[in-house]
Amino acid sequence: MKFNYKLIGLVMFVMLICCVSAASATDVDNITVPDDTDVIEIDDTVDSVDEVEQDRGTGGCDCSDCDCEIEAPTLPTRSNSITITTQTDLNNKFTGGVFNDASVDEVIFSGNFTSANYTTLNFNQSITITATGSNFTNFGFGLLHNGIVLNGATIIINAPQNNDSYAIDIESASNTIVINNKINYNCSYENAANYNYAIKAMNSENLTIYGNEINATVPLKQPDWYAVSTIASDFVAGVAVGSCDNFRFDKNNLTVIGNKRVGGFPTLDAFIIAQSSDAKIRGNNIRESDTVSTTNQYSYIYGIDVYSCDNIKICSNNVIMNGNISNTDYEGNGTGAAYCIQLTGPHTGVKICNNNLTTRNQGPNLGIYSQNYYGETNLTVCGNHIDVTGKAGSDPWSLVSGMELQDTYATVYGNTIHVNNTEPYSASNYAFGISYCQSTAYNHEFDVYNNTVVVENGQYAVYLEGAYNSNVYENCLDTTVKCCDDAVYITGTDVDYYDNYCSQCSNGNCNP
Repeated sequence: MKFNYKLIGLVMFVMLICCVSAASATDVDNITVPDDTDVIEIDDTVDSVDEVEQDRGTGGCDCSDCDCEIEAPTLPTRSNSITITTQTDLNNKFTGGVFNDASVDEVIFSGNFTSANYTTLNFNQSITITATGSNFTNFGFGLLHNGIVLNGATIIINAPQNNDSYAIDIESASNTIVINNKINYNCSYENAANYNYAIKAMNSENLTIYGNEINATVPLKQPDWYAVSTIASDFVAGVAVGSCDNFRFDKNNLTVIGNKRVGGFPTLDAFIIAQSSDAKIRGNNIRESDTVSTTNQYSYIYGIDVYSCDNIKICSNNVIMNGNISNTDYEGNGTGAAYCIQLTGPHTGVKICNNNLTTRNQGPNLGIYSQNYYGETNLTVCGNHIDVTGKAGSDPWSLVSGMELQDTYATVYGNTIHVNNTEPYSASNYAFGISYCQSTAYNHEFDVYNNTVVVENGQYAVYLEGAYNSNVYENCLDTTVKCCDDAVYITGTDVDYYDNYCSQCSNGNCNP
């Protein structure tokens, strides 16, 4: 959990223990840890973005405003190119690490290039970098000007000790395109106070990252609580994007594996984006796994982590999370988290549609978590297929749910949700399909309809406590002990539920 940087001392500590988080490390009371389900192996996931798109249904979701038909970016036409084939050519064309030939608008790399010490090839001019078939070992790329294209490079980074490092660093470079590159990024050091991102992007409008393969093996690190709601709060991520309006992240394969643990709240984001309006995250395969945490060790991993991004659209992605659930002797309760999508307000115009979200973890586990702790939120969640496996407990911080929506306004429809609580059934289990059970400020208005929800070892499919002006209707709902309207729990002001049914009947009076 990340906290307001203005909170200090005891206040900050109390908030850490007692409040719901919305960010890269969740508070110690906010989570649980399950004990006996099968590990999702990276090799078992879908390998092709096209396969994912063919397998994904719309679920009756209106995503016309998401531009779900993804087109490859149009590359600029260049007229004056040079070719670099040897290390000597490269050395001659870079002065102090900066490309030094302003007369060309395309540089073509052909061959393999290796740096004895990690270094960065910086470009301060509008240029196309064509590197299809070329390998760059311990050479990163600095894209530091508008209108740069990086196309087809294979970048292999072994991150150094005690240094920030990025395979691709994009700074103040609007209208830049990163397309069809392959990145293998490895950090074998803890580097607790250093930033390790395979791709970093800052202050760059109209940036497109398309069709890349990004593999990062990195440590889980404790965040910087004082940098809340910015990417600087997270020292480690596969891709980190800050202040990049009209950003596009489309049809990429992103795999992030945690290999070490640093600090009391070891945290890892596959993808983090902050303070970037009108962004689109579409058609990606995102896979994240914590392979280092063991019995009675807790971690906090997030697939898509979003902060203060108005009008962001997260559509047609396949997100698979594995929080290291191979241990069966775990006895703890209340810590650890693996969330496919996490959002922190304030935000409006957010849409999460037609994604496949799978998360399995030792503890509190959510397909989607959105909260308004830092300001009012408004979002629509529709057409998603969500599969959650985790260990629920008897308090709201030990939550396993398809989605926990602590939002000011939320419309939820057309989703298919399966939740498996690995604990034996108890009426006190916090295991739900759609929930608002961790109280936050403001009124909370929900419109929940036309969803299909199954909850194993749980009592309620929809659980909304303290809602306002909210309705739950025409959903197909089944739990271990309840179904139809009986599977709805809703309290608050001007709330209602009706015409909910289950798969075994249509009259609302059946038994599961």
